[in-house]
Amino acid sequence: MKITSKLYRTGAFLAILLSSASFTSCEKSLEEEAKTFINPDDFFTNETQCIQAVNGVYQTLYSIYSSPDYWRMVDLGTDVAYSNDVNSAVQNYEFGSGSNGTGSLWLNAYSGIKNANLVISRVAVAEIDNTIKQRILSEAKFLRALYYFNLSNTFGGVPLWTQEIDINAVSSLSRSSLADVRAQIIQDLTEAEMGLPLSYPSSDIGRVTKGAAQALLAKVYLFGKDWKNAKATALKVVNSGSYSLMTNYDQLFDVNTGFKNNKESIFEIQYLREPTSNTNTRTHSQISYYIPQRDAGKRTYAGVDFGNLVVDGWNVFLPTAKLVSMFEPGDKRKDIVLGFGFRDQKFTRFPKPGYPWFGSKFWDLNANGQSSGKNLYLLRYADVLLMLSEAENELGNTAESIRWMNMIRVRAGLPELAASTTRAEITSKIFNERAIEFVGEFQRRFDLNRWGKLVEAAKSVAVDNPVGAAKVKPFHQYYPIAQEEIIKNPNLEQNEGY
Repeated sequence: MKITSKLYRTGAFLAILLSSASFTSCEKSLEEEAKTFINPDDFFTNETQCIQAVNGVYQTLYSIYSSPDYWRMVDLGTDVAYSNDVNSAVQNYEFGSGSNGTGSLWLNAYSGIKNANLVISRVAVAEIDNTIKQRILSEAKFLRALYYFNLSNTFGGVPLWTQEIDINAVSSLSRSSLADVRAQIIQDLTEAEMGLPLSYPSSDIGRVTKGAAQALLAKVYLFGKDWKNAKATALKVVNSGSYSLMTNYDQLFDVNTGFKNNKESIFEIQYLREPTSNTNTRTHSQISYYIPQRDAGKRTYAGVDFGNLVVDGWNVFLPTAKLVSMFEPGDKRKDIVLGFGFRDQKFTRFPKPGYPWFGSKFWDLNANGQSSGKNLYLLRYADVLLMLSEAENELGNTAESIRWMNMIRVRAGLPELAASTTRAEITSKIFNERAIEFVGEFQRRFDLNRWGKLVEAAKSVAVDNPVGAAKVKPFHQYYPIAQEEIIKNPNLEQNEGY
């Protein structure tokens, strides 16, 4: 996968060319670093340089999605996961505008947006082949849209910045409305769709494709309750013939079955670790947060031998009783999402009596210490099918909604929904299916918010998270903007409730 190594090698380029210590100081850093290393005015002169530049825009993916703070933000305080960490402000809904773990998302996302803006501005006028130019511009626009998607889902309306402009103007921008931010995301993804290929040769696997732009665009329409466009856009992904469900759910996450960049994957973040040489090229620590706790002084986890695996097991994230109850009898995903044992060994210790750990979906048997080279999914074909099911259900087309959902259920080993299933029953099934199918894939909190069900969901897990269940309020739909950002930019208005 040469794209992976290309991104690793050239990621340092934008770190030099587009250095960004913080949102408000990034332009100053750009000027200083450019004088020392590379001036943007002297770059973007050929295809290689332009591709190197957009490779750098991908680097923000690692800053965001490899962060435990981000994992906490999207799953803790919901109905799918809780933590034994009693000091978890996110889980307990005790966060304010001080240290709440969201500041890094703000800084990283805007750093990625700044870099994308520069690439879009410079590549647009670069004298290179037009097909390559449009692809690069489309990659940058998709990434900019994804970063704004994260910001808007976390904070609501945010400053909207799409030009290569002076930092003095950026640091005084007020917040745009959520509608305006989403309109820009839709514009970026619509334009990106036009310039992206359906696929790449093996040397470029990992880059954004046309299907990725369409899938994210369908999701944005879904968030805006534009069911008609959500359906039409998701159908483009289906009709492209580029994707299909893996036969078994466990194949998506089994490091021994060639699971990376499979036929169901639409967009995933590329990581690389060579277990033979113990080389950590680009890794994350998710396994340490989800695997059962390592037994003190032993190479076992919850009393079970994992063979040669040696990782720090912190069991920070644990499945809620509510998530466990969502599984229907016979659901093949249960023993993948939840951990009752390893191979033919049953765990001898659990978080609570009768409670499982998280399962092999999150494990990486080639990891070492805190380093995993397992890719992280952002968009899967299963997501597109469930988006179609939801859109059709909201449009009143229950038969079509059932058809799309049944594809997911059949793979899970569940009986198909009957033709007599009502619209309300489908809505309830979608609520559960998305929880089970995508737990740990950066979706749950965003889904609950768009459904207006965050408070209800948090209260439903009082047995696991009593503090959060008691303290959650409707205004917690959005996180507060870090106070330090408001100090830097007085034109930023804080979210309600903080």
